[in-house]
Amino acid sequence: MKHITLPGIGAILLLASAAGLALYGQPDLHRKWEFLEPKYGPRLIDRQVQIDPGELLGLTQDDYIKLLIIDVRPESDWNVFHLKDAERIPREELPRHRKRFASLPENAVVVLVSNDETWATEAWKDITVLSRPNAYILEGGLNHWLNVYGYPQGHPPDPTTPNQPNADETLRHKFRLALGSRHLASAPDPHSVPERKFTAKVKLVKKIEKKGGCG
Repeated sequence: MKHITLPGIGAILLLASAAGLALYGQPDLHRKWEFLEPKYGPRLIDRQVQIDPGELLGLTQDDYIKLLIIDVRPESDWNVFHLKDAERIPREELPRHRKRFASLPENAVVVLVSNDETWATEAWKDITVLSRPNAYILEGGLNHWLNVYGYPQGHPPDPTTPNQPNADETLRHKFRLALGSRHLASAPDPHSVPERKFTAKVKLVKKIEKKGGCG
């Protein structure tokens, strides 16, 4: 049996350390966020980046932007219900998408979603550290989205129900089947749902003008 020498062990540890740095960077994301928090933290506290479900629904209908809905929840929740055209990227995998987020076009909007806001907020901090894209958080998460647009319990819930304080990121709506994006609430028809009043918060770096047409 071949024994690993001390220099060999040191080389292995060095390679492992290098791999960790390549994935997460140095200092780590938490420490980098502490450095950026004075600049970007007020946007979270003042709720400048938490967007109403009505605004997100409007974004899904806007052909002039590149919308990325990033779902950071576990696969089990994703399988039960998720928004149409959303992409599941667990928070721990976000560093692998650093270059992708950094190279998004000026008309791109990233919206992070979780069951409530806790996981999405932490993911927002991470991608702000990694790439600083034009990113937002779904206000109240998918629980609030389903309060507004989904009737999985067989009766319309109160659309004004606020997000519960200190939410534990549990999907509070019950589903008989795991439908993923096949549930009607995954892509509501904006013409068949009640109109919502909200303060629009999404700001584009550059609005892409529609080309062609008459006049």
